[in-house]
Amino acid sequence: MKKLLLAPLVTVIAGVGSSAFAGDAFTPDEAFQTMLKLEGTWSGEARVVPVGQSPDDVQSAPTTVSFKNIGNSSVMQTFAAGTPAEMVSMYHQNGKNELIHTHYCAIGNQPSMAFVETNEAGVIDFKFTEGTNMDVESDAHAHHSWMRIIDEDTYETRTENWAGGKVVSYRLTTMKRVK
Repeated sequence: MKKLLLAPLVTVIAGVGSSAFAGDAFTPDEAFQTMLKLEGTWSGEARVVPVGQSPDDVQSAPTTVSFKNIGNSSVMQTFAAGTPAEMVSMYHQNGKNELIHTHYCAIGNQPSMAFVETNEAGVIDFKFTEGTNMDVESDAHAHHSWMRIIDEDTYETRTENWAGGKVVSYRLTTMKRVK
């Protein structure tokens, strides 16, 4: 059960191929326009690193993520498709200045996050805002998701997994576009 709670939790999305690349900071609208260009399948490696441990001390596992554009107004990200751990994250705008991420987790909760601007080049950052079917002070959930665009075919992510009201692990991925 612990593996189900921590290992497959959300990997966040960001984008490739808009006016903002690794050399530029994203606005909410640029981040969403970039995310629309993620459609397809991505594969790579994931590590769930407990707080206080080094990523080098944790074995990586293969992972696959797919993206689908829904009516040019939402991006759907699917993790672990066809397995009991399958999860979906949805991304949509509320005007050009707000980008919202809701994660439909295999453990039965739905944390929501909002894009926050950062000075980090090529980064799309989401911070927790609220959740349903969960108590943020006790239940396990994805709480903060960050993605850095390396190039149009590569990105890396860091997702904070929380339980007991604090971060307990980080899910780190490096993903490549499947051509």
